[in-house]
Amino acid sequence: STSSYYYYDPYEKRTIEVPLNNVDAFISLLKCVMGTGILAMPLAIRYSGVVAGVVLSVLLMVLLTYCIHLLITGMTECCRRIHVPQVSMPQAVQIAYEMGPKCVHCFAHAAGFLTSCVLVIGQFGLCCVYIVFVAKNFKEIGDYYWREFNERYYVVGVCLLQWPFFMIRKLKYLVPLNLISNCLLYLGFLCIMYYLVRGLPNPQQRELVKPPADWVMFFGIAAFSLTAVGSMLVVEANMAHPQSYLGIFGVLNLAVFFILFSNILFGIMGYWRYGERVEASITLNVPENEILSQIIKVVIAVGIFLSYPLNGFVVITVIFKDYSQASAARYSVTVEIVVRICFLFLTGEFTVHPEVHQVNDYSIGIVSVVVPNLAALTELEGAFSLCNLNLICPALIDMFINYGPGYGRLRWKLLRDIALIVIGIIFGIVGCSVAIRQLAEDLRGTFQSL
Repeated sequence: STSSYYYYDPYEKRTIEVPLNNVDAFISLLKCVMGTGILAMPLAIRYSGVVAGVVLSVLLMVLLTYCIHLLITGMTECCRRIHVPQVSMPQAVQIAYEMGPKCVHCFAHAAGFLTSCVLVIGQFGLCCVYIVFVAKNFKEIGDYYWREFNERYYVVGVCLLQWPFFMIRKLKYLVPLNLISNCLLYLGFLCIMYYLVRGLPNPQQRELVKPPADWVMFFGIAAFSLTAVGSMLVVEANMAHPQSYLGIFGVLNLAVFFILFSNILFGIMGYWRYGERVEASITLNVPENEILSQIIKVVIAVGIFLSYPLNGFVVITVIFKDYSQASAARYSVTVEIVVRICFLFLTGEFTVHPEVHQVNDYSIGIVSVVVPNLAALTELEGAFSLCNLNLICPALIDMFINYGPGYGRLRWKLLRDIALIVIGIIFGIVGCSVAIRQLAEDLRGTFQSL
């Protein structure tokens, strides 16, 4: 009977070598989401208007948080069904397909593999954004105090400095880095507020609601700023008390509320201060020739720099999810270290941006050419990850695991899942199309300059 599914409690069977307590999980969750995205929130508010931005941010966060709850609930149910303590998101997708209608059973392995690819690509893009942001900020400081160097040298330097931090293999040991990163970021945000509250114009000069056609960019940037499903799942999977993760006053909801409040406040103040002149990152608006502004850029860049290991940790987890303690276990540490090094320098290679006048020093890779447009890259990453991981996957898992037990009165669960899938498809097509069109325009302009 369906009630027998609940006799098995996966949380009691779960064993973590070095688990996170609730405080560690809260700090790591803040670090999952709090990054370059919050610096782009003023730009998001510029595309939506103040009132529309606040309302849409709240609605978007409620929707995304609900989908995270739905996803973790579905993954836990998959554990109960097959009596295992823990499954990854790709494994949950495969299990759900196998429990769904017979017509989708043949797609189970492909769907699980595709989910792994989406997770890896999404986190790879996020890490590329982090490398770009850190390198650009340090380049501005270096150009001001010394002389201009090609940005590729700063990218290589960032990768080399990141090497020892990215070699940390236990999430528990990343908590001190996450705490330091959070403190540095909020210190930088407080210093930026000094520039934002100084010389504020009349609020009537700012638009409250922009045309809905401009909201597409808002959704892409805000989605990038408000969610990080891969990192959120990794935190839950490494908790000592994962049952405390969900719930009204659970770790996830508390962290989400704190992040939402910070993003809305920062977005409103940035747009109020700079209006239509706001840049893709608010740090680009602060003066370059003042000591405080340079300290801000260094502090925030270091905070983002320390964010890289946690987000790269998701990719390593996905790659080694099927690694067992069999005969190859003695080689697993060496293989993991090699994969970590390759991943680190691949993100560096794909984010190198040579100066356009140095044709002979041109770097291969389309991403390396168009990546300086942080706004479009941020929107593409947000739209791609949100539509696949935050909306479509949770809905599909819930739809298929409830195929046998039923969808409730009036099939409300089925209708909810279909609505989430439709929203995800529409959001993904529109958001990715707009971002790709902007990146294509940048690529065309770069080739014309060359």
